[in-house]
Amino acid sequence: MNQMTTPHESERVGDVRAYFERAAGSFDQLYGEEAQSPFSRWMNRQFRSDIVGRFVFTCEHIKKSGARSVLDVGCGSGRYLAAFAKLGVERMVGIDLSQPMLDLSAKYIAAVGHTGTQLVRADFDTFLSEERFDVVVAMGYFDYQPDPVSVLRRMRGFGKNSVIASFPSRHWFRTPLRQIRYRLKNCPVYFYDSSFIDSIAAQAGFQSVATTKLPGAGMDYVSVFRVG
Repeated sequence: MNQMTTPHESERVGDVRAYFERAAGSFDQLYGEEAQSPFSRWMNRQFRSDIVGRFVFTCEHIKKSGARSVLDVGCGSGRYLAAFAKLGVERMVGIDLSQPMLDLSAKYIAAVGHTGTQLVRADFDTFLSEERFDVVVAMGYFDYQPDPVSVLRRMRGFGKNSVIASFPSRHWFRTPLRQIRYRLKNCPVYFYDSSFIDSIAAQAGFQSVATTKLPGAGMDYVSVFRVG
């Protein structure tokens, strides 16, 4: 496993990076109840069960597709990468803005003994590679993207088989609350509906897209975009 860094960063990207550098530990705890208080465990089961749902959904997609290589955009603390390693994925690249997140990723990758992983501290908009991957994963990434079409188009360029991504849904009550909460944290956030996901898939040049709305308080969408 190795790590590399790319330097360029816009003001918007800087705001998102700063937020996730502050919040790395709390986000990682969503995937591991062992570090949570009883109250946090109850809250997460009641209000964040869809985060676990999209994790299971993604692992099932990796398994069904027989992926041998994965690009994880916004890899966070590496919980997905560690799970993919256990599923037999041989080559993985994880990209994230936050060094604390990548430090956690390195820890989890080392724990499963995977040697075919590269971690990159970068904005995906500036990430360069000639490599292509069986599956491109983007969980919790489009929440922070003002131009999802261009991001999806770039992901399509890196994918051989599919791109799997999550999208936060619009809701009359939850959406304004989350917008206010993230505005106070100086971190932009964006929301979607299924027709908009279909539209951006077509604009980005995908052959097809299948979107599932997960049960749970957040009711995230998970979409599988077919490259060819």
